[in-house]
Amino acid sequence: MKKLLTFFASILTYTTFAQAGLTVSPGKLYFYENSKIPVTQKVSITNPTTKTLEIGVSINDWNYDKSGSNHIADFNTLKESCSPWIQITPNTFFTIEPNSTKEVEVVLTVPETLDPSNPVHTSMLFFTQLNPGDSVDEKGASIKVTVRMGVKVYHAKENTDGEISIVDFKANKDAQNNKFVELEFKNTGKIWTEGKILWSLFNYKTGKTTELSEEEFYTLPKDVRKVSKQLDPKLTAGQYTISAQILYGKNETIQLAEMDFEI
Repeated sequence: MKKLLTFFASILTYTTFAQAGLTVSPGKLYFYENSKIPVTQKVSITNPTTKTLEIGVSINDWNYDKSGSNHIADFNTLKESCSPWIQITPNTFFTIEPNSTKEVEVVLTVPETLDPSNPVHTSMLFFTQLNPGDSVDEKGASIKVTVRMGVKVYHAKENTDGEISIVDFKANKDAQNNKFVELEFKNTGKIWTEGKILWSLFNYKTGKTTELSEEEFYTLPKDVRKVSKQLDPKLTAGQYTISAQILYGKNETIQLAEMDFEI
């Protein structure tokens, strides 16, 4: 029977359960220390299977691309990288017995000098299963499955409040003449900031407000996001107001943009 090798990768924002039997927690590590003294946090790796797992740890750079998706880069190649500051102890290779959990320490040491233009630094730890597990695909063919789990590392010079500023809010249409609105905003603060956008549409003729589907967003300082919201092509003729409400930060700070349009 034909055998295939399948690779699964997951970037964690919370504890993740993978098909081949590997969990890692937490999914994010936050460091605010700037005293040049090593600071340690722990990551727990659990093997819930009946097979001993061999695990290797690697370090990559990471940030967000323009769409807000995760962008993984080679070690110490991004300007905001803190990968060289990180040490994994006791080692970067270990085994985990069946139904067992093992902890590793992530030690971060801030260097003597920091680039003042980068208030935030990031890295990604990957925990990779080195001995693939046996499974079958949907057609019954034997496959080898291995798993790689990512844990994000954040470092900030100070634990401050986030700041999002709206840059633009405009109506547009695509090549098929479908109408949509486009909200552009920027992280103007000195900390990573995440939140959600709540959309609503008010119809002046009926007096009815319709809540539209919301979107989540994730940013690092200086990141710019453009988020589009398609308008229902079946909207009846009339005057409308569309609102985009950005909620972000620990205190759910609100930024609001509104636009009137007519169909």
